[in-house]
Amino acid sequence: MTAATALAKFLDAHDRYLALDEVRTTCQRPAEREQMHIEILKAYLEVQYRAKMIAGLQYADGNSYAEVN
Repeated sequence: MTAATALAKFLDAHDRYLALDEVRTTCQRPAEREQMHIEILKAYLEVQYRAKMIAGLQYADGNSYAEVN
């Protein structure tokens, strides 16, 4: 995976997270809110995963500042 691909996937995941966060306030029923909460958590985890992928690629390229905490 190239850095450009990793960045594009990160941005897509981040945009999905933000979109879900915007929609969450429109949920009316408890089951609907629960499902939305689950989707938001999944999107959050994907954003974190994509960020770690970018840091890993930077570290592999020799950028020591990109070490994962």
